[in-house]
Amino acid sequence: MNFAPQESLLSRSSGQPLHAQIRDILHQHIVDQSLVAGTPLPTEEELQKNFGVSRSVVRQALAGLAEEGLIHRQRGRGSVVAAAPVLRRHIQQAGGLDQQAAASGQRMATHIHSIQRCTPPREAAKALGVADAWQIERVRSLDSVAVAFMRTWVPYGAFSDFSADLLENASLLSVMRERGFEPVGGPRSVQAVASDRMLAGVLQASVGEPLLLLRGVTRDASGMGLEWFNVWHSPNTIFDVDAQVAPAPSMTAGRISRLRQLASELEAELSQIDVETGGQ
Repeated sequence: MNFAPQESLLSRSSGQPLHAQIRDILHQHIVDQSLVAGTPLPTEEELQKNFGVSRSVVRQALAGLAEEGLIHRQRGRGSVVAAAPVLRRHIQQAGGLDQQAAASGQRMATHIHSIQRCTPPREAAKALGVADAWQIERVRSLDSVAVAFMRTWVPYGAFSDFSADLLENASLLSVMRERGFEPVGGPRSVQAVASDRMLAGVLQASVGEPLLLLRGVTRDASGMGLEWFNVWHSPNTIFDVDAQVAPAPSMTAGRISRLRQLASELEAELSQIDVETGGQ
């Protein structure tokens, strides 16, 4: 492949290591899909020449991309852009992403991006019935590649011991169960939204690229709101839906009443005929 010299894009006075700058440049090429899955990267020697750096700097940059799951490095065969993992989830199932990923032979990881006590947005406050909540931001990854960014509000009073350490690489609903709350589910909606700069950076998408936003609330058996959430999914997410044919409409009370009325009128007509014909 042709790869134009990139040395002019490097800043030697910014304080950011050169290997990190090269990693970010190659990362952006992959995100913008100018380097698609299966495309071989330039050799270490070519990158060294194009960026005007030492081979050790190039190797550090490639190691960083490999750690992010963006490339595969093979001895004697160079580096190849990796195919982005596909996240499949059942829209009718609340939670259980770890189990769904495991069923597909994938490993789901959770990183706590931030957690802070706050006054929740109006819609979250209404769904949870509280004015004091945790706002928790999490990044869910498959095989080290970020596939979902989650922003969740939970009642502070019920879960005052929550912390980043407690929730790191943990299932939020499982932690709630450990505290005596049994999540049941709740309404959800899915819509396509444009990626902003922050989401694009987290989910390795382009700014403005469509993402799938899942919104909803999870309640327990008593109806208590346990979480209100927004989850932005990477473009390579597939929502599986188990669709069922709607049952035939049941006999309504109004229709039954009408049939009874018709039967009564028919019986009256038959009785009149019997009278007129003498029962013959």
